[in-house]
Amino acid sequence: MLSKAFCYKTCYKVCYKRRVGPAMKYVSFARGRYAVRVTVPPELRAIVGKRELVEPLGADKREAERRAHGVIAGFLATLEDAKERLEASRPTLGSVAKEYFRSELEEDDRGRLELGQETVVGLNRETLAVMATYTRMVASGQMTGQTAEEWLSSFIDFCEKKGVLPDLPKEELLKVLAHVEMDILAAIEARDKGTLTTPEPKSSLLNEPDPEPMAPAHQDRGTGKTLTEIVAAFHRERTAGNRTLAARTMEEHRTAVRMLEEHLGGSVPARSITRKDMLAYKDALLQTPSRYSIRFPGLTLPQAIRANAKRATPYPTLDPATINMKWLSHVRTIFHWAMNNGHVDDNPAAGIRVDEGKGYKEPTRVPFDQDDLAKLFGSGLYLDTPRDQWATEQWALLLALYTGARSSSELARIRLVDIYREQGIDVINLALASKNVRSKRIVPIHQHLIDLGFLDHVERMRKHGKTRLFPDWEPEDKVNRWFLRSYRTKVGVTDKRKVFHSFRHTLKTALARYGVNRDVSDLITGHKDQSVGGIYIGDAAVTMIQAMAEGLNRIDFKLPVVQE
Repeated sequence: MLSKAFCYKTCYKVCYKRRVGPAMKYVSFARGRYAVRVTVPPELRAIVGKRELVEPLGADKREAERRAHGVIAGFLATLEDAKERLEASRPTLGSVAKEYFRSELEEDDRGRLELGQETVVGLNRETLAVMATYTRMVASGQMTGQTAEEWLSSFIDFCEKKGVLPDLPKEELLKVLAHVEMDILAAIEARDKGTLTTPEPKSSLLNEPDPEPMAPAHQDRGTGKTLTEIVAAFHRERTAGNRTLAARTMEEHRTAVRMLEEHLGGSVPARSITRKDMLAYKDALLQTPSRYSIRFPGLTLPQAIRANAKRATPYPTLDPATINMKWLSHVRTIFHWAMNNGHVDDNPAAGIRVDEGKGYKEPTRVPFDQDDLAKLFGSGLYLDTPRDQWATEQWALLLALYTGARSSSELARIRLVDIYREQGIDVINLALASKNVRSKRIVPIHQHLIDLGFLDHVERMRKHGKTRLFPDWEPEDKVNRWFLRSYRTKVGVTDKRKVFHSFRHTLKTALARYGVNRDVSDLITGHKDQSVGGIYIGDAAVTMIQAMAEGLNRIDFKLPVVQE
């Protein structure tokens, strides 16, 4: 009689596989834990370097299901890459023709050595002209069929043993092979005349490039710290003591390293990465689909490029400005630190960037117009909810518009202690919320926000023991994702150039339209020095903070929610 445990495990496995579908046949369940296991075909093991690809998924069923699809896609893409490399490394008709050419000339060498040069020349004098005539007839198509095949039988047999006879029309194949035979006869004739060097072959087969030799996917590049190890050390140094480095910046550094290592085929010593590698990486980035890790989960950068190229309508590729300012810039920064700390001898990424040209470019982000603002702030999100119940989404969009925040992440980092009165002005201090020095600034709170009850909302948050303005805002770009994927389209803003960052463009445009001084405008939006001296130097009666508040309050966006 079967035990209950055996029946349970067996039924569970069967039901699990039926429920999740055939793609999950690679998921195994043993000892209470899930794992993806994909067997590597024997012919691909030399390339992959493993007999089996394995990735643990943990004990949680939901988490295992969530991760499994991406892992399986990555493993299958790895096998597909290996298969392509194997096919590319197989002998071609051209490589076999070169081998045949060499073998025939080696045979000629042995004959001259055994029989003597004069004897071979004499024999060739009687036969070479006839052989050349018949070979030319096959090459020109004057001799065909069985006769032509018999004339080239030794070459055909050689190709068959190598398994490379292509599926070509017989007449065409015979012509191609005959041209190789003509090059062999030309070389023998040159030897008979005492020529030291072999004439350059003229046939197309003997001039085509050789297939790349098969090699393991991860080739040995020597020893030394990898970029992954270096970026971890870089972050430790930059965050030592009381210094901080924005979490988002550190994550971008790690992503930049991951993308480069995916391009290189794995984690390699940083010292082995050359300028040639970085130039090739730049070219690869130009072909990389944007957000490839989301659109092609489980695939590496090279695999995503190939998968995107196979789509009927490929996804758009990375913008050159993004490549320069983010992915190449981060790698360059990491290499520079590594060079200063003795991990590499030079910076292979120095000076490498995409040429963006100087011509006119359509802007990728544009401000919202008045119709857009009416849709965004006149929807049920605002009008159907009492103001004392407004939460993350309502206040986030209003703050983005009235503060010119660089990103939703900047808003997400605002603490309640960063909201206070300075010289009689209610302000938000973005010193810790912003990730770079220029972005750190004090922004006066617009009177419209105060009229809508923003400060009352802040006090309620404090009474509830909260420390952050948006305590439920995880991850940092949560609102940005919601805005792009849901809210923007829902209210009818369809221009893809109008994104969360467009709130910042809208404020900057309004500051100019309402005649706010450029220096004051730059202070508000974070383009001007906001050090202690920069903020407080000014007219004794009107400090810069007061000037900023006065300039900001000139603006009236005429929002439906404000006009009530």
